[in-house]
Amino acid sequence: MSLLQQARERQQEQNAQSAQIGAKKELLPPALFEQFSDFIYKISGIRFQYAKNYFLSSKLQKRYEVLGLPGFQEYLKYLQSPTAKQTEYHKLMDEVTINETFFFRNQPQLELFEKEFLIPLIRKRKLEGKKKLRFWSCASSTGDEAYTMALQLLTLPEARGMQFEIVGTDICRDAIEKANKAEYRKYAIRNIPVDMLTQYFTTSVDGHIHTLKQEVRNMVRFQECNLMDSDRIRMLGKFDFAFCRNVLIYFDEDSKEKALQNIYSTLPEDGFLIAGHSENLYSHRHIFKAVKEHSQAHAYTKAPPGTEKSRF
Repeated sequence: MSLLQQARERQQEQNAQSAQIGAKKELLPPALFEQFSDFIYKISGIRFQYAKNYFLSSKLQKRYEVLGLPGFQEYLKYLQSPTAKQTEYHKLMDEVTINETFFFRNQPQLELFEKEFLIPLIRKRKLEGKKKLRFWSCASSTGDEAYTMALQLLTLPEARGMQFEIVGTDICRDAIEKANKAEYRKYAIRNIPVDMLTQYFTTSVDGHIHTLKQEVRNMVRFQECNLMDSDRIRMLGKFDFAFCRNVLIYFDEDSKEKALQNIYSTLPEDGFLIAGHSENLYSHRHIFKAVKEHSQAHAYTKAPPGTEKSRF
């Protein structure tokens, strides 16, 4: 048999194996998809539409196979058992949440935030005799956003003499663990200036892993938290800035309303919510009012009491 024939046979075997693997992937029937969608919505506020059936089915199949269960129905029954909240909910959310993030994401927004909001509030707090600012990364994922805040503050001359506390929260336990490790690959750190990377990171011998130095990590603490959990959020205390970027797009209007109300409760009257560029809060203007003169910052302040709720 020629080498070419051998190569063709190997390729055919690989194609057959791939087809077998693909054939094992199941899709949720519509009624069962709705049950899982409702369940995930109940525990997280995230609503999956039927167009995401393949994505959700593959993630759920992975979980029930790990548990040694025969199928979707049995996995749903397991999730509804008394012990699942402590043992399985966080593993399910680790699978179905998307942790796409990187350092200095939307840099023009961050630069405007620093110039028009951060520096003025630092100066205001100093005049008030207050030396501390608190920041909340509401869906911190693997820590990229929260650590970006820390790097901004470390390199900001106006920040000298101030104390800062940054809290990162996420519903995904796996993401929190990665944030605490503070180890990142090239994709995540591609927007960090070379001098900043050299000063605040150590790089592995092979050059693939970049680990934040303790000086930066000490400024941030992470904990598991669901934006739907009003009691847990209340325990976080008050923040001067809440960053909730590229999160609310995954919520329906009811979940968004509850999340925004929870964020509202953490801010003082002169605090700010910083949202993502793809998130329109107009229908929730009774909770937060856009700072229109700096629209590219996507900054919001607390709406005045009595602001009428949108009818649309």
